[in-house]
Amino acid sequence: MQLADLQVAVRPRNAWEAMDLGIRLAQNEAILLWKTWFCVTLPVFLLVLALVLATGNTWYSLLLWWLKPLYDYALLIVLSRRVFGETPTLGNTLRALAGSWRQGLLNHLLIRRLSMSRSYLLPVWLLEQLPARERAPRIAIMRKLYTGRARWLFIVMLHFELILGLTALSLVFWLAPSGQTGMLWELFTEENSNQLVHAAQVLAYFFAMSVVEPFYVAAGFSLYLNRRTELEAWDLELAFRHLRERLESPGPNLQEKTVAGKTPEHSA
Repeated sequence: MQLADLQVAVRPRNAWEAMDLGIRLAQNEAILLWKTWFCVTLPVFLLVLALVLATGNTWYSLLLWWLKPLYDYALLIVLSRRVFGETPTLGNTLRALAGSWRQGLLNHLLIRRLSMSRSYLLPVWLLEQLPARERAPRIAIMRKLYTGRARWLFIVMLHFELILGLTALSLVFWLAPSGQTGMLWELFTEENSNQLVHAAQVLAYFFAMSVVEPFYVAAGFSLYLNRRTELEAWDLELAFRHLRERLESPGPNLQEKTVAGKTPEHSA
């Protein structure tokens, strides 16, 4: 991937501007992102839903939550290629995802699973593909400035997810027949509630996660790009590259005179 192919405006931004850029990036690439998202998450969701309906045990829903880094890797593969002008097919994305265990996927499912900076530091693992001895210093440099903002991003998105999940569950009460809300409340709060209640809870969580997670990954990725712009002066590199291209390509008038065998001095 060439820096000149970058499709977003390259300039240093503050952290909040960078995250806002990521939100807009997710909006622009919504169709491709959510198509990839559902392709990766639906098999897991259906498996969890089947286990919950069969056993009545909601602990199986933890699997849906635990595999979030896997989903994030898939979204990041799409975003990282789209910002450089490529449009990855679903097959290409899935093949890249299958090999992502070499880029720290197992690490993020185990040791780093509870990291609050996941969306910001995940690109270091997936995109830079550094050997272990170089990765640790690189992550230390990336952490110096934006770790706090990345954690706040995690907290804000977590609250959005909780609010959306509760809102989705509340639809059951809003749409219930008149006078039945008390019975529904008892059904949801009793200790041994039935499988349908558990399934509704899993469905509400999956809905909330599906809405929030692509925005979370895109905002963290944009924060990562902004940090690299600051560290490596991407904006200056691109500016000098454009200046060189302008100097190396003669203007149309000068080119016409040169073809005619005349230079500006001769014509004068």
